Amino acid sequence: MLSDARMSKRFWAEAANTACYLINRSPSIPLNKKTPVEVWSGTPADYSQLKVFGYTAYAHVDNGKLEPRAIKCLFLGYGSGVKGYKLWNPEIGKTFMSRSIVFNESVMFIDSLSSDVSDSDEVAQQHVSM
Repeated sequence: MLSDARMSKRFWAEAANTACYLINRSPSIPLNKKTPVEVWSGTPADYSQLKVFGYTAYAHVDNGKLEPRAIKCLFLGYGSGVKGYKLWNPEIGKTFMSRSIVFNESVMFIDSLSSDVSDSDEVAQQHVSM
């Protein structure tokens, strides 16, 4: 998971936690093709909230009327015991949980950083040329 997302090894614990989360929601032959979560809780697993590890996520924040309404984050996994997603904010270098998220599933977080830099370079070049 880390190599596919081109993430550093510092996120190995979050990758392992997400892998366990996904394994517990995968059908198992010894359990007659039921998931461990289904056997334990009696209800089938919900796959609607599954997202790809390492994708770009925009978390809703309420910092006031004139401040940005979302911050760009890295999706790290799922919360235990809560309905929410675990995210990493690169600006402050900390993880947090959030339920109000919009995912950009067309680009990995690392790729979005390089596109942000190239977009800002293009905008700067346009201002210079005008």
